[in-house]
Amino acid sequence: MNQTMQLELGITFSEKSHLRIDDFLTVGSRIFFQTHFIPLIKMRGFAQEIYLSFKSANGSHIPVLLNVKRQNNMHLEEMHCGGMIISNRNRFEKELLLAKNAAEEAVSKNVQLLKIRSELELHQRELEMQLGKLSALHRQHQKILKVIAHDLQEPLRKSVFFADLIKSQNPELPDNVNDKLDRIILFNKHMRQMVISLQRIEELENKTPNFQDVDLESLIEKAVTISEVKRSNSDINIELSSQFFQGDAELLKNMFVELFLNSVRFINPENAILLIQISSVTVQRNVYVESAERYLYEDFIKITFSDNGIGFNTDSSVVFKIFQRGEQFDRISPGLAYCRRIVELHHGSIIAKSIGGKGAGFTLFIPVKQKLF
Repeated sequence: MNQTMQLELGITFSEKSHLRIDDFLTVGSRIFFQTHFIPLIKMRGFAQEIYLSFKSANGSHIPVLLNVKRQNNMHLEEMHCGGMIISNRNRFEKELLLAKNAAEEAVSKNVQLLKIRSELELHQRELEMQLGKLSALHRQHQKILKVIAHDLQEPLRKSVFFADLIKSQNPELPDNVNDKLDRIILFNKHMRQMVISLQRIEELENKTPNFQDVDLESLIEKAVTISEVKRSNSDINIELSSQFFQGDAELLKNMFVELFLNSVRFINPENAILLIQISSVTVQRNVYVESAERYLYEDFIKITFSDNGIGFNTDSSVVFKIFQRGEQFDRISPGLAYCRRIVELHHGSIIAKSIGGKGAGFTLFIPVKQKLF
């Protein structure tokens, strides 16, 4: 045993001269030494790159890679050993093993990802087909609405024209006939307004609002002029505590026109005058209306619009639908669905409340400051 080996094991040769080499080995290496190493030397006369673990005086293990050759010297059998410590090699081998395991795991995950990707592509194709069908249906829907809007307005206009012509050319018609002609004219005007509202609703589908600072009082004044609501023997009471906010002025003006026309259409004949009240105030409102236990309060302008018309006996979720079956069809205007869509484009909400015969009320909430969503 040379000096380097003695230094690594922490011993001197003199104090361990009576021991054999396997006395310096760990238990596992000693078993390997006795059962494999010695028989191999005896059989072949040499051994190369044999791994053994030595035990130093302080108990630490020293991994060594040995090359051994047996020689006969003056009738004595000697074994010449040469080795090197391979602590770093063990560390490298462990790192390589870990890298191999990581690579195998990555390959396994990659196979799973490829499978998922294949399934995703399949679903994407199915989704593309469904979107194509939906797009085709939407285009067909648009064409139908255009046909309705174009082809219905002309016969409705002619119906009004001929009814007026009959009345003007026959001033001595019985009262009941005049009354029926007046109702024909009124119904046709309402129908024309419904067709126009349907057309406007369709136009909103691809509409991007042009948000800017708007003046609520100015919007209402323009809507009053366009709707000609003052011709209906009406009184409009406006009390605005808050009137400046951000919105699309053109869309909001059209919305108020529809609200005024709705009030005119559903005048209560028992009232001598149509009374419309409009007020506004700034309030704090939770942005996360649909999300439970989430809160973010921002400034909203709260607009209240009410009249003393005949009202409606239904809930607000029905009021804003375009079509209803039965008697409700004559009571619900597509214009209200148009108003709701405009409010939604402004990231707000609208609520309708009414008691039959007592008038209708609409409460609108629109953000004071519009943000990108």
